[in-house]
Amino acid sequence: MERRKLYTLGYTLFQNGAVIDIEKMFNTLKEFNVTHLVDVRSMPYSKQYPQCNADNLKVAGKHFSIIYGHMPELGAKASPMQDVFSKASDIFFENIFPIPKSNRPEDAELYDYEEIVDFQKFRKDEYFSDGIKRIETAYDNNYTIALICSEKRPIDCHRYFLVSKTIEQKFGEWLGVEHIIQNKSGKIETVSNESLNKNLSELILNKSEIKKIDILNSTIFEPAKIDNYFGNTQEEKVNDFCDRYWNIMHGWKKLTNTNNNNYEEYD
Repeated sequence: MERRKLYTLGYTLFQNGAVIDIEKMFNTLKEFNVTHLVDVRSMPYSKQYPQCNADNLKVAGKHFSIIYGHMPELGAKASPMQDVFSKASDIFFENIFPIPKSNRPEDAELYDYEEIVDFQKFRKDEYFSDGIKRIETAYDNNYTIALICSEKRPIDCHRYFLVSKTIEQKFGEWLGVEHIIQNKSGKIETVSNESLNKNLSELILNKSEIKKIDILNSTIFEPAKIDNYFGNTQEEKVNDFCDRYWNIMHGWKKLTNTNNNNYEEYD
């Protein structure tokens, strides 16, 4: 059986000066035979690009015969009431804290004792799982979906490292995820989850701070640090290591009164 396709995109891929080229974006979706555009932002609004607010995307979708809808259960943030948070040091085992604010979504340093969204818990959360189930139902109805968020590069966005990874883990036998990107020559094309997984591992393992840790090599006194991570093979352990590292870079802190304003600024 031929695998069906689910697409993802970030609307900033279609930035043209100070605005988003909505016509180009929807025409691109038409080229990929997308029938439904699913917004996976926690809050479907943008102060910088108001044409990408939910109401405006819904109107534009009607013009291009693509149905727009928002699925907050697939957003990157979580309610403090959800059991999806862990201490940062329980997610990533190496002592590289604090994480600089420039690497964090709230624009604030992350310390090892602070709680953030734990990707592995989040992927199993009932609310999130309900959203994944709705995706399956959509394909049972013969829809073709594109997930939309804000980030231009899928590797930087939860639509890749949370949503699409879960979709392929659950439905990969019949559904493949393709991320809409722009290549070096400016042409629109797609990249698979498999390719992004490989790119992410290479990106992380080549970071200077990770090279200093030297996770792959053992000594006569200590086993290799990679053995602290989970998997039956070294490749699986490396994937677990990279997933956890990306988690502490991108997992949102548990919502408090002091960081509430930062959350409202995020697409």
